[in-house]
Amino acid sequence: MVAAKTEKKDLEQPDAFQEAMGRVMAWAAENRQKLYAGAGAIVLAIVLAGGYFFYAASQEKDAARLYLEARIKALKADPMGTGVAGPEAAKAYADVVEKYASTDAAQSARYELGSLAYNAGDYERSIQAYRDFIDKAGGKDIRVLYAWFGIGYAHEAKKEYDKALEAFNRVASMNPGAVHEGISYRNIARVHEELNDRGKALEYYKKALEKTKDPNATILLKRKIAQLG
Repeated sequence: MVAAKTEKKDLEQPDAFQEAMGRVMAWAAENRQKLYAGAGAIVLAIVLAGGYFFYAASQEKDAARLYLEARIKALKADPMGTGVAGPEAAKAYADVVEKYASTDAAQSARYELGSLAYNAGDYERSIQAYRDFIDKAGGKDIRVLYAWFGIGYAHEAKKEYDKALEAFNRVASMNPGAVHEGISYRNIARVHEELNDRGKALEYYKKALEKTKDPNATILLKRKIAQLG
């Protein structure tokens, strides 16, 4: 394809790019104070962001160290892993939450506090710790399911059966996978059985059986269904 000829008048006209740049430079000269202020704000934002990053990293490191110390105390107090680590371990975990509330270590400490309180029979404190954990948890944290289970067990222990059912149903509605869904249905069935609602208990034991792959759990569920049927 033959290129179009350049007209003489085009050569005599100012280059469009040069003309645009001239306007930009003229505007910059008139508004240089604003530009300096804007550039300074950008640099300050970068410095602050970098400073926060290093501060946050330092906080996470210190929190992780304190959390590890709390774990060691818990293991020493409960070497057999029975779940009853005592008040000293609970205080150590609480210190992590108090000093480094926004860190990942504090989240783990909140979860541990829920478990410790439950095993100590302090069900109200357990429920609160688990709820604090859930409120701050990310959407993909599997421990959220276990925290809801813990809340359900605590309410069940307090004979607050409606609240226990609410917690167990919450897990079942979260698409938790067959294993956790089956556990939810077993829990729901057990609570209905405690409420002497044999029909509902039987319904949910059957649902649990459909989701259960574990041979031992399957035997127990079939036995329950036979008893209630």
